[in-house]
Amino acid sequence: MKEYFAGLDIGGTNGRLKICDPHGAVLGEFTAPGCSLNTDGAEKSRLRYRDLVLPALRDMNLAPGCCAGICVAASGIDSPSDEHDCRSIFEEMGFPNKKLLVLNDCEVFLHMTEEPALVVISGTGSVCFGRDKDGTIYRTGGWNHIISDEGSGFDMGLKVLKAVGDELSGRIKCPVLTPLIIKETGLDTLEKIDDFINANLMEKSEIARLSLFAYQAAALGDHEAVRIHRECGEALWGLIRDTAAKMAGKSPEDRRNLWLWGSVLVKNQIIRKMVEEKVREGMPGTEVGIPALSALDTALKAARSLQ
Repeated sequence: MKEYFAGLDIGGTNGRLKICDPHGAVLGEFTAPGCSLNTDGAEKSRLRYRDLVLPALRDMNLAPGCCAGICVAASGIDSPSDEHDCRSIFEEMGFPNKKLLVLNDCEVFLHMTEEPALVVISGTGSVCFGRDKDGTIYRTGGWNHIISDEGSGFDMGLKVLKAVGDELSGRIKCPVLTPLIIKETGLDTLEKIDDFINANLMEKSEIARLSLFAYQAAALGDHEAVRIHRECGEALWGLIRDTAAKMAGKSPEDRRNLWLWGSVLVKNQIIRKMVEEKVREGMPGTEVGIPALSALDTALKAARSLQ
């Protein structure tokens, strides 16, 4: 069987796989449900990884053992034990150990530049990584959606449910947000909201998708939806600020890049504008932008560097 390279971007909601030949020509791209190793656990992650990778390889008549390089950029790779668990799953599939690179799905973007850089992701979850001029990696946030993931889609969705619940309790008014949530979800009583949270607290993508309605309501001027955006924007700025503080003295401000990634920062223009303004004020000289390459393409690029 022929050699190939593979890049994976596995987030909490979706998993993506891209395969190319030794010359860089793309052979195929595949999508399946994602997972987060630190919240979903090793066994569920094992099944999700296999369901993404093995059917794709069978369809293309490729074998894990013929892989010339594979980069797995996955949500929830938060410790050496997480990396070990992820590596073991792919080695079990038959991928060569020396051709396997495992990274947090946020950290992969730090491979795009040799200069000091930070990357903040806000999608289903959130996290910030920084790399100083010596190559040392620093991290802030992303330690489980119950105690962390501040400024993420999940965080925003939970704030949406609280705001709607407060209106149903007669405490506040959300003239756009509450009718929109009731129309789209049917959550028109406190009991239904309570049941929804209990049923989906560990399946965080269901709560995270409510952030889309917060964006719609904020764009229409709902003051509570705007407040939710302001709080989440402040939280994401906090992740960036605190990561940069850990890098202080090691990375000149005039040579630092900040990459913004994840569905919230890429698609929600209100949040992105808030974060960009905070960075301009608090970290002058920092170059801010959305990566030209996606996490998936960056992972594939990193995989090819393993040859």
